[in-house]
Amino acid sequence: MRRLAALQPAAENFKIMWDNAYVVHYLGDAPAETLNIMQECKKTGREEMPVLFCSSSKITFPGAGVAALSAGPQTFKVLLNGMFPMTIGFDKLNQLRHVLFLKDKQHILAHMAKHKAVIGPKFDAMQHLLAQGLAGCGEIASWTHPQGGYFISLYAMPGCAKRTVALCKQAGVVLTGAGAAYPYGKDPQDSNIRLAPTYPAQAEVEEATKLICVALRLATVEALLAKV
Repeated sequence: MRRLAALQPAAENFKIMWDNAYVVHYLGDAPAETLNIMQECKKTGREEMPVLFCSSSKITFPGAGVAALSAGPQTFKVLLNGMFPMTIGFDKLNQLRHVLFLKDKQHILAHMAKHKAVIGPKFDAMQHLLAQGLAGCGEIASWTHPQGGYFISLYAMPGCAKRTVALCKQAGVVLTGAGAAYPYGKDPQDSNIRLAPTYPAQAEVEEATKLICVALRLATVEALLAKV
């Protein structure tokens, strides 16, 4: 983050669009403490470079939450001027609903603890079954162990992600497209699969994870045999 804040862009109007969608979404004991990109940019004299935004979309209701925006004074003025003709007024009733329900930081964190109680076991199950299903297979895959957010990044051997996703689809499990987390969905290594265990029921997460392991092993064997 400090490297981003210290950038020397050739264009004066260069912006960092900082999507902080999971700022209070945690799977550990509390949200992880991270640096603040705006504060870091202020230290380097580039207060106008970052534009930060977040919403309560994954806190209350998708598509029916409230959003927040932060930027330097001049950038903020430009953004507001652009937003002004888009609406004659924001949904003040919805804003009031959120203020009355969420109240303050402590109430927000208490609410997110309820999210954690629902999705935490799903993440735990996926982590356990990935380790179990890929044990003894060498270094054919690795994956993240997130303390927040709603995704696990699974890394297969290069050239195996798309095939793994396709095999899962043939068996009836539809995953996020391989490389979806990369710009334009293009993973040059064809290695990354973003797993989202939040929506399905616990039993479905467990069955899907077992299938992912089988599909990944098969895709890896196919790739290795193709090199023989």
